[in-house]
Amino acid sequence: MPKLTKTGYEIGSSEAPAIVLGKTVFNTNQEVLTNHRDAINKVERIENFRYPKALRRGTHLEHGVADWAKEELEILNAHSNIYMYEPKEVFQNIGEKMGASIDRIIEISEVPIQIEDTNGDRVTFMGTGIMEIKTDFYHQGKIKPEWLIQVHHQMICSGLTWGIVACLDQKGSLNFYPVEKNDALCTVIVEKISEFWYLLEYGGDYKEFSEKDKPELVDIEEKLVNSNHDFEQLCSDYTTASSEARKWSKTKDEVKSAIQDVLDTLRLTHAKFKNFEIISETKLKEKKKMIGTGEMQESYSFSLKEKN
Repeated sequence: MPKLTKTGYEIGSSEAPAIVLGKTVFNTNQEVLTNHRDAINKVERIENFRYPKALRRGTHLEHGVADWAKEELEILNAHSNIYMYEPKEVFQNIGEKMGASIDRIIEISEVPIQIEDTNGDRVTFMGTGIMEIKTDFYHQGKIKPEWLIQVHHQMICSGLTWGIVACLDQKGSLNFYPVEKNDALCTVIVEKISEFWYLLEYGGDYKEFSEKDKPELVDIEEKLVNSNHDFEQLCSDYTTASSEARKWSKTKDEVKSAIQDVLDTLRLTHAKFKNFEIISETKLKEKKKMIGTGEMQESYSFSLKEKN
């Protein structure tokens, strides 16, 4: 859906992830701040969207993916009455200076719909919710943090309490990610946006975002007390296998997969366990030979280090 919010006067849903996280694939919190500052000061600027091809792709594919999503939901929930439409107005939270251009509003009646989440559990939705359409070919099992923030921003503006992200992946499949309202996340979003307006009003700036800034490692030792996995042994096996890569190549892959499964179950990408530090994450990066075109590829990284 085209941007309907007014730069300089309200924060849109696509801007919220950068403000909350500090940086996304598309922009940083400082870039969003500069855009709004220029709009207020009526500074003429050439719109320089970082990935114009990705923007055009989304614009052209959105309607088809939305229709497909509705059809798939009807097939999966044959007894539910599903109505979906594209809202033409901006949903506003005037007090927080937030505005949301929502792709689709979905209304469920008669029988609730059920959607499987990333843990394999079925989430039930009834009444009115949000449908966010994505066409960036993402196909990992977990929902992107940026999408969670975007949908929660829309919830804050619309007063709705649930949403669904429908994503066209690179294999041509359509994946659904159910989103239930998380009040704690809503509070963080409001606080971060309040900080944004403070900086804008008093002429401040964000500190420069450094690629060296690392997410905090979450200690998972207590979380795995009752686990069926001997996680310490898995970590030891991985470091041993890494040092003897050829001899242990098959073992290393099997152990790595087992460790990944544990982190996926905990919905974590950065963790520590006793003397081990583990990172297992997927990022979207622009293809090296396609810089400036918006062509993206997924880059997966896994590391496990034993600290003395």
